[in-house]
Formats: sequence, structure tokens, C-alpha cells
Amino acid sequence: MSKEDYRDKIEEHRQSFVEEQTEQQDLSRVSRMNKNGGNNKKPKKTKRKTPLMTILFVIFILIPLSILIYFLKFYEPGETIEEAEKNSTDTIVEIDKSGNKAEVADKNKEDDKAKENEKDKAEKEDKAKDQSKKDAEKLAAEKKAAEEAKKAEEAKKAEEARKAEQARIAQAEAARKAEEAKKAEQARKAEEARKAEQEKQTAKASTHTVKANDNLYRIALNHYGDGSEATLAKIRAANGMSSNDVMVGQVIKLP
Repeated sequence: MSKEDYRDKIEEHRQSFVEEQTEQQDLSRVSRMNKNGGNNKKPKKTKRKTPLMTILFVIFILIPLSILIYFLKFYEPGETIEEAEKNSTDTIVEIDKSGNKAEVADKNKEDDKAKENEKDKAEKEDKAKDQSKKDAEKLAAEKKAAEEAKKAEEAKKAEEARKAEQARIAQAEAARKAEEAKKAEQARKAEEARKAEQEKQTAKASTHTVKANDNLYRIALNHYGDGSEATLAKIRAANGMSSNDVMVGQVIKLP
């Protein structure tokens, strides 16, 4: 309620008060007339009050009185506008009890209805805020779930890629091992062939067929590079010879 409304309200109360005072004066005048001889007697002529007196009465009595009532009843230092409106409304209602009760009741109903409307509005706003909060939480939860699902899918793909890479590496390792085994087998066979050839060559080289102009000393010198008596004795022992004499065509074993 604004200050203009307060002033209008005070002006209404002032007019009601003036009317009440006028009615009481009229009643008092009628009572005095009855005491003085009833209605048969003519009322004394009184001087009619001029509007100037009424204006002066309003200016010097009612307005200061209204201001005084306002400061005594309504004004409180440090009071907020909402509290002043509430207190002013309550005070106006109390003043109107002696006058217009129906208007006060209607005003109370309007105030109650306004309060209920404000309460309903506040409840609706609270519900709207709660709903907005729930919607925001739901949206955040859905977003979080989507992000988690995306991360899980990415992790799954990364795991599948890692397993595929491991399988590829294992396959490559198996192929490498197979190739190494193949090479090892080929090397083994080559080594066996070499050894067989070496044994063959060794077996072939371990005998000597005596040719013309050969003697045991020359044969030992050619095969062993040593024509000492010890080497000759080893050859004689291997062939069961008792002397160093050899014959053309004779096959001599060379140990």
C-alpha cells in the first residue's frame, strides 16, 4: 500500500469522524430542544457557520490530529516499508471497528485473499524452482551416464584393439619362431651333411694307396707333416707292419 493510499484512507476516516461529530451535535441540539419545550417551540436562530470555519477546523485541528495519530500509531523508527504497511493496515482496521464493519470485513477478506494468492504464487514458484532443479539434476545425470557410456565404449574399443595387437604380435612371434625353427632345421641338416661329407672325406683321407717311389717315411711326411720314428711306429701299428717296407698298390691305414 502506497503513501497516497494511506492519505486517502486517513481522509476517509477524517470525513467519517466529522460526520459522526455533526450527527452528535444534531442529536445534542434536538435533545436540548426537547428539554426546552418540545417541538412547539421554535428553535433559536443561530448563526450559520461559514465554510471558512470548517476549513480552519480541518487545517488547525484535524490535520495536526491526523499527523499526531500517524506518529503515535503508525510511525516506528527503523521500521521497514512492509512492516509499516502491515501495522498501518492493522491500525486502520481497528479504527474502522466503530464505523463500517462490513468494509473492514471485506478488506480483511481481500487481504486474506491477497495473502493466499501470494502464498500460492510463492508455492508455485518454489515448485517451479524444485522442478527446474530436478530437471537440471536429471539432465546432469543423463549427461554423466552418456559420458560414462562413451568412456566405456572407448575403453572397450581400446581393449579390443590391444587384444588384436597382442594377437598380431603373437602371430608374428609364432611366424618368427617357425622361421627360426625352419632355419635351425635347415642349419642342422646342413651341419649333418657337412659332418657326413667331412667324415666321408676323413674316411677317404685316412687311407693311402702306395704308389711307385713311395715309402713309409714319405707317406708320414705328406699326411702328418712329421716323419719321426714315433709317427712311423703309429702307422706300422695301425697296419700290423713289422718294418718300414711298403709295396706298390698296398693300402695303408693312416690313424
